[in-house]
Amino acid sequence: MKTTDEYRQKLVNELIEQSAKIDTLVIKYKQISDGQPIENTELEELRAKQQITTHKLHELENTNNHTWENIGEGG
Repeated sequence: MKTTDEYRQKLVNELIEQSAKIDTLVIKYKQISDGQPIENTELEELRAKQQITTHKLHELENTNNHTWENIGEGG
């Protein structure tokens, strides 16, 4: 089983990778669109995955903060 720190690092790495993919797609589509909006399912899917990963990371942080608060109050 992974430790909390390993899981947190995995989520951070996923966010970095997702951001890089999104940036690459945005640049690609800006180059081919001539300023016209392009509907791109792949870009939308990546942004949705990024939101999910961000949510998981926030949940992990909130859980850890809550645990430390409980420990500070005597468990």
